Amino acid sequence: MKSIFSTLTLLAASASLFGTAVQATCHADNCYRALFPCNSPAALSSAVDFCLILTAVKATATTTPTRATAACGTDPARYSSACSCGPTCAPTTTPTPPCPTPTSGNVIPNADFECGIACWIPEVPDSAATWKISSPGAAGSDSAFEADLLQYPATPELGVSVRVTSAEVAVTPGVEYRLTFNSWFDHIDSGFIGVMVNEAPIYTVDAADKGAGDWHLNTVAYTPTTSTVRLRFEFLFGNQHAPGVQKVDSVVFAPA
Repeated sequence: MKSIFSTLTLLAASASLFGTAVQATCHADNCYRALFPCNSPAALSSAVDFCLILTAVKATATTTPTRATAACGTDPARYSSACSCGPTCAPTTTPTPPCPTPTSGNVIPNADFECGIACWIPEVPDSAATWKISSPGAAGSDSAFEADLLQYPATPELGVSVRVTSAEVAVTPGVEYRLTFNSWFDHIDSGFIGVMVNEAPIYTVDAADKGAGDWHLNTVAYTPTTSTVRLRFEFLFGNQHAPGVQKVDSVVFAPA
């Protein structure tokens, strides 16, 4: 199926072609609206195909789109007029939801993933892995970021199967901040989670150290040297256990 953008491009071409070929005058009437419904990319595509083969001879009840016959009838001039109008449908876009405002000194927006993946960028370099927002999260949270290893790692990037990076946030250089977050592993051999700030490693939590099947709080002191930072969590599963599950939740990065 053609995309709505290629459809509109072809529609413009067909309007120019048939406006000349049959010398039709555009009337954006009920016939036009029935032939080109803006809310249906599939219908727009079929209308373009129809207009590209339209002639005064071929515009009959047996060749016209059935959705338009009630409004247009079988008069070839009505269809020629509709085809000559050109596109009037404006491409639609889905607005990006704003990041939730951080609270209680925490500079990380959507730190508990209650708003889904908003303000975070997930990446999956390993074809054997995936991610999702799962429920429940850590104590007091409904959601968490979950990295899943479906089978033994296939294409990890430097051992990383999944990573998720926060939005860039403003901080005060030279002031100590405290990072806290909850981690969860399904098995003591499920690997470890690495933490990076501005792509530099600052902390690692190992399933063998924290245990499996429960949420565990992690605390890290960090003093930024730049005015902005991005947090990144990297999920490394290794080859000891598969499938595997790792989670993070309740991320707080605030002045100490």
